[in-house]
Amino acid sequence: MAESQPVEMSGQTIEQVQGDIVRLQQCGVQRLDAGQAQLVQSIAGRVEAEWVETQQTAAQIIEADTVRLRGSLALGVRAETIAAEQVGALAIRAEQATLADSNAGILIGENVQAGNVRTFLFVGRQVDGQVNTTFDSRSAALLGLAVGAALGVLSLIGGLLGRRR
Repeated sequence: MAESQPVEMSGQTIEQVQGDIVRLQQCGVQRLDAGQAQLVQSIAGRVEAEWVETQQTAAQIIEADTVRLRGSLALGVRAETIAAEQVGALAIRAEQATLADSNAGILIGENVQAGNVRTFLFVGRQVDGQVNTTFDSRSAALLGLAVGAALGVLSLIGGLLGRRR
């Protein structure tokens, strides 16, 4: 059985690319499906692969078994294993996550190793290292209860005022 050749592109804008091994440098791609994908200084819409590595890349959605991000931005990343350094992401979900010098709006991980990580909302089972978070799972639950109670009281007051008229 012949081994397929890697797909290598540089300086192009493409709608979709597929391959066992895909390497993009300074490219724009709407959708990438691969066994292994490497993106350097590129922009991607949706990336689905078994293994993804990005360097100085912006992506909307990355779904993979293993993801390595360096100096990159992403709206959403979902993987079994994530290693991220100097990354900004709106949402990260992983079983195993190792993050350094990174920011995430929402970080959800079973086992998280962190160094200088900042999040808005963090939910993790086991954490090794420092995660600076605005809301962890406990404070988010308390905030939800407080907002729910406040809305309930406002609804009750609105109902009482509505009956008087």
